[in-house]
Order: sequence, then structure tokens, then C-alpha cells
Amino acid sequence: MRALKNIYVFACVFTFMLCNSIQPTVENEFIANYSSSLLTNVPKNIPVQTHVLDLAHNRISGLSISEFISLSDLQVLNLSHNLITELDFSVFIFNEDLEYLDLSHNNILKVYCQTLAYLKHLDLSFNKFTALPICQEFGKMIRLEYLGLSAMMIRRSDFRYIPHLQLHTVFLTLEDFFLYEPQSLTALNTKSLHIVFAANQNFSFSLLYDGMSTSENLKIVNLRYTLSYKDFPSPPLMLLKKIKTTALLLDTVDLQWAIILQIFVLIWYSPVEHLTVRNLTFWGPLGELTEYEFLALLSSLEQLMSLAGSVKVLTLEHVRNKVYYFNQQILYRQFSEMNIASLTIYDAYMPHMLCPNRTSSFQYLNFSHNSLTDELFQNCGTLTDLKLLILQRNKFESLSKVSFMTSRMKSLKYLDMSSNL
Repeated sequence: MRALKNIYVFACVFTFMLCNSIQPTVENEFIANYSSSLLTNVPKNIPVQTHVLDLAHNRISGLSISEFISLSDLQVLNLSHNLITELDFSVFIFNEDLEYLDLSHNNILKVYCQTLAYLKHLDLSFNKFTALPICQEFGKMIRLEYLGLSAMMIRRSDFRYIPHLQLHTVFLTLEDFFLYEPQSLTALNTKSLHIVFAANQNFSFSLLYDGMSTSENLKIVNLRYTLSYKDFPSPPLMLLKKIKTTALLLDTVDLQWAIILQIFVLIWYSPVEHLTVRNLTFWGPLGELTEYEFLALLSSLEQLMSLAGSVKVLTLEHVRNKVYYFNQQILYRQFSEMNIASLTIYDAYMPHMLCPNRTSSFQYLNFSHNSLTDELFQNCGTLTDLKLLILQRNKFESLSKVSFMTSRMKSLKYLDMSSNL
């Protein structure tokens, strides 16, 4: 009898799902999915037992208490990609179980604050705020772990209400950005910091320097600088003593070589262990430095690379070179002499790599999606610690030369030569 009753309940729930676009996840929990439905208002027929409500990718421009007051079990609310211009947090005052609130990608200009005590995830990124929308009530959200914000300016006082919060991730989108007061970010207490800077503006390098002094994991997108190298703000001398970052990811980097080298020297001396640079375009010096000065910079960098630093893993992906008038062999020598365990250079049109002059610390090399040929590492006896070698999508033709290349790699355990000629 009980089995029949369970079947009846299941049938009712299944029918209810079809009629109302509700999908069960686990027992006594439902997901209501109204995303991409061209809605201009929050639906009125949302089941009261809804725990997860997805209203993303609609045309909702305003919110009211009456639309959410019956959803006492609501835990997750996604209102991203709508047209909301003002946000009053008191709208959610009766949703005491609400833990996840995503209002990213709206047009929010103004916030009216209210403490949402159980909130763990709050995303206000990609909105239209002039200043960071951090009010006093944020400081009472002691369970908050993820905080996404957007702004056109950042001042030191902006974070004054939340320095005591133990945040896991802070995500900042800085479109149409025009002002950053140095040391502002250092007021944050977060393990991870992710910054998306304006794509069409010159980067404010104080964000990089302060970001490295703020969090263990730092990601910055859109480092572009078209001004003269002589105007580049070099890292402060005292910065190295303050750096906390151990994992640094830079994405969409478009800089002069001389600037990249200065940043790299800073990182090499810092506690950073994992450095990843994606979508890197380097150019110049275009009259800012003579060829002699530029090569002198590279020479000093080679001496630095041979020293043991904190960096253990270096990953370069999607690299484009607009510097053509210097001997690129010098650049390859910088990479080959690096005293690190793991090196990845992926999709860089790289035609060659030199054999290290001394016994190398490399244990992992990934040179996939380049233009390397059978001449790579011929007669090379210094890669004795190498364990993994990945050379996918290059221009290797001869298996005998590949065999000869690896014959002196005594520790090699894995070789990937797939998708070659």
C-alpha cells in the first residue's frame, strides 16, 4: 500500500514539474527554472517550496517584497543578465534561508541596504556603479564567502565596513574605470582576488601591486598599456616584503617587452610559485629603448633565471610576438635556463627551444601547438630529471629522431607526440 502511495506522489510531482518547469534535485528540494523566458516581471506562480530559482537572462527591471515573501525556503536566486537599475535588499528580508544571490550583469546604479544574515554568495559584478556599493550592513554578513562588485573608482574608505570578513573570493569588474587610490585593496581579507579591468583602457598597475599584497590567489584580466615605457610606474621598493600571492594568473596581456620584463623580475623575487599568463601579446620597444639596452635587459634576466626563486610552475598560453628585430635565440635561452620544475609554452608559434647549458630542474615540459621540428633537443643530455614531455600539434616527422631525442632523458615516463606531421 505504501509503495502505491509513493508511486502516486511521484506521479503528482512529475506532472507538476511538466506544467511548471520545476525539476527536483534531491528529496524535498526543487529548482524552478525561468531563465531566458523573456520575462519582464518575477512570475507569480512560483511554487512556495522552491529552493533554487533561476530568473537569469530575462528583461526584469524591478523587484518587490511581494514577489518573494512566499518563498520562505529559497536558498539560491539567480537574477543575472536582467535590466534591474535599483536594488533594495529589504526585498529579501523574509527569505531567511537565502545563501546565494546573483545580480551580476544588470544596470544597477543604486543599492538600498539591508542585512541578509545567511548570505554566503553575493554577486553585484558587471553593473553600473560609480563607487563600490559596500554599505555598513555588509559588515554584518559574517557568513559571506564570495563577494562580486563593480565600480568606476576605488577609494581607501570603500572597504572600511568589511575588513573583518573572512572572504574566500572577491571579484571586481572595473569598466570605465578612472580612479584608484593606492593601498585600497589591501584592506580586504580574502584568499582569492579576481579583477577584470576595462578592456580599452590603460591598466592601473597599482591594482597589480596591491592585489599581490592582498590575496594568495590573484587573477587579473586586461593588462593593456599603450603609454610610453618611461611613464610605466615601476613596482615600489618595499613591495616584495608585503606580497602574499603564491598563485598569479594574468589574462589578456598587451604590453611592451620592457614592461613585461620588469613585472617578471618582480614576480621571480616574490613568493609566487605558480605563474600563468594567457593571451599574451608583447611588442616594442619601438624607440623607447635602443636594441643594445633591450638586449642588456634580456641578458640580466638570463642571470636571474639561473637563480633559484619561488616560481615552480610557469605557463604561457596563446602568445603573440610583435618584436622582430632582435635575435630570438636569446629569448629561448632565457626559458631553457629557468630553474623551475614545470614549463608550458602553448600556442606561441615557437619554432625552436634550446637545450639547457647545465643539468636542468625541469620535470614537466609542454610545448604543444607550436612549430617545433625534429631538431628539438638533439644531442641534449641535460634534461635528466624530465618526467613528462608533451609535444602535441607541432611539425615532427621522424620517429627515429624523436627516439634519439628522448634516449638521454633518463627519468622520462610520459611522452605525447600526437597530432604531428
